[in-house]
Amino acid sequence: MADDHDDEAPAQYSSPPCFMHELDPEFRAPLSDWTDVRRWRKAERERLIAARLAVSADARTVMSQRIAEGLDAIIGEIAGRMVSLYWPFRGEPDLRPWMASINERGGRTALPIVVE
Repeated sequence: MADDHDDEAPAQYSSPPCFMHELDPEFRAPLSDWTDVRRWRKAERERLIAARLAVSADARTVMSQRIAEGLDAIIGEIAGRMVSLYWPFRGEPDLRPWMASINERGGRTALPIVVE
């Protein structure tokens, strides 16, 4: 059975590759559900921030060091490579010492530009 939409060009979406255009409209969530999704995301973000901040600063430092050691093991030789990172926010892993070590070992680091 032919699909009536076969002749239409795929729609453009914000995050390629996005396969939203390939989904049957019957399987897409109604717009009213997005209000619930936004509400859930906000509550979940607040919960996770509180959970991170509940961990002691010393424990977070140890965890950040372990993450850095794991990244070094996975990435290997860093000289000549570019690593994109972010500045830690509200209890997130603090990889700034690792960032400095990347630069010291001949790698390059990049941070996102924040526009308000």
